[in-house]
Amino acid sequence: MKSITIAGAGLAGLTLGNALQGAGVPTTIHEAGTLPRHRVCGEFICGRGADALSRLGLGDALEGALQHHDIHWYLRNKRILKSTLPTPAFGISRYKLDQRLACSFKKQGGQLLERSRVQESQTPEGTAFCSGRKASSSDWIGLKLHCKYLKTHANLELHLGENAYLGMSAIENGRVNVCALFKKRPHLKANREDCMHAYLDACGLTAVSHRIQSGGIDPKSHAGVAGILFSQAPKHEADKLRLGDAYSVIPPFTGNGMSIALESAEIAFPQIFAYAQDQQTWNTTVTNIQTACETRFCRRLKSAQQLHPWISQPRRQQTLAILSRLHLLPFRLLYAATH
Repeated sequence: MKSITIAGAGLAGLTLGNALQGAGVPTTIHEAGTLPRHRVCGEFICGRGADALSRLGLGDALEGALQHHDIHWYLRNKRILKSTLPTPAFGISRYKLDQRLACSFKKQGGQLLERSRVQESQTPEGTAFCSGRKASSSDWIGLKLHCKYLKTHANLELHLGENAYLGMSAIENGRVNVCALFKKRPHLKANREDCMHAYLDACGLTAVSHRIQSGGIDPKSHAGVAGILFSQAPKHEADKLRLGDAYSVIPPFTGNGMSIALESAEIAFPQIFAYAQDQQTWNTTVTNIQTACETRFCRRLKSAQQLHPWISQPRRQQTLAILSRLHLLPFRLLYAATH
């Protein structure tokens, strides 16, 4: 049995590592940071991801996750949409989910090396890159924090601001995850703890900022990321396998990023297992996985890319509000296109 190396202990890497190690494939995961830790993430699984996790025998990782059914959209302080999700979303923090998957992987005998990087230029075949979004020049930054006792008006709230949007979703232990995407404002200067509030004030979401501040922020939960490019599927490389955010990052308003990471691990598992058993070459393995990922995710990524300006740009946000008021906003159709 050939061994497999995974670069990155995110959702895709940990899920794939668990599946391979559980099937008897010697697997090593290299993680540049430490686990568990807080990450910028919507922290709810919306779409097919929970089923993918279950089919891989890892459904227990979602034990205690909240089930979300309803969603509200707000433009400034006014609700413009009230709807229910076609299927429930599962709310759980990345801190908890990563911790569970990492413990499961090590319990099965997998080797998890923290503070360890894999250099792409020096990697042999049998390496899967699940190391997250690539740093790039982008006008967008993501910020996240947890509130200890913030009261929400719905299971999922989406607040639209000027070149920005923010999501709230309940997670375990009565907490609420607050995750926001902002277009950079170079003139804003704020420390780590005040950055979210400075941006919310600048984009017209001061009332939301006050709610968050009164909701008991966990100071250890702050996380941020810059240089985010959305919906850019990678070019096919004969020997480079990329999964999860390393494959592509879908705009967070869809709530589908966690699902894509889990689904990509499920897609990759049987192909990499066949390679480990010496049943096919690594180039064939990579090609098969890339083709399957393109088939599964291309429509979602393109749809989200087209919708993103409507969620973030003020004039188009107003159009969404008008359509919703006239009961012409096809929420179910938009959901289907991005999931």
